[in-house]
Amino acid sequence: MTENSKEYPVTVDDRQFLVRCINDVERGRAASFLSKEPETVRWIEAEMASATVFWDVGANVGLFSLYAATLQPTAQILAFEPAAHNYASLCDNIVINGFTNIAPFSVALGQGNLAFDELHLSKVEAGSSIHHVGAKSPWAESEPVFRQPCVKVSIDSMVLDHGFPAPTLLKIDVDGLELGILDGARTVLNQVKSVLVELDANDPSEISAATNLLEQAGFRLTETSRREKTINRKLPRNHIWMNAALRPLD
Repeated sequence: MTENSKEYPVTVDDRQFLVRCINDVERGRAASFLSKEPETVRWIEAEMASATVFWDVGANVGLFSLYAATLQPTAQILAFEPAAHNYASLCDNIVINGFTNIAPFSVALGQGNLAFDELHLSKVEAGSSIHHVGAKSPWAESEPVFRQPCVKVSIDSMVLDHGFPAPTLLKIDVDGLELGILDGARTVLNQVKSVLVELDANDPSEISAATNLLEQAGFRLTETSRREKTINRKLPRNHIWMNAALRPLD
């Protein structure tokens, strides 16, 4: 903690967790937790009741992982955040809440076996986003300020080669690399009950590719968020998918 940091309480109904805030970006994330992505909050609340392993891919400073831990203290929560400045805050947030069921990983997920690459950072302040592995993010309006070496690996490799528990609940929000992460999880997807993926609603080819991949894996789209605010002409909307084989739909 620095002398300028503050532990900001986030309250949802009768549950509460703390977020360490050292700048306005983190304070903004904590303050807008319920309003920015209400569909993600509802999804976690509904699905954590039966989830045993939650993978939070693109965890940032960890708000959704922290909320999941308050709901299901016996579940395994794996939070993936490769950006060093966000990862540091993620770890701090786990510590100040005393959670023992969140495992943070400074790893970028994608395709293939374990490899090294560069994470192109749009900013280096905690809570920032729009970072991209291997190249400038298509969501970014300016050039990267830093290229951070990182480790990348697929979900399939994490589970099949390295013994990690397969997710039963999977959230993917990485500002442009979602399709690659889904492609790198083709084998493991049959164990996932529900997936939430942020996609660019202004890119029909991205929506089509995600739809084809997930439908082939037995998933059906059940909800799409209604966000209207664009980022560099991109329209980020969360898409929620259910595995029809594991969760029969009406």
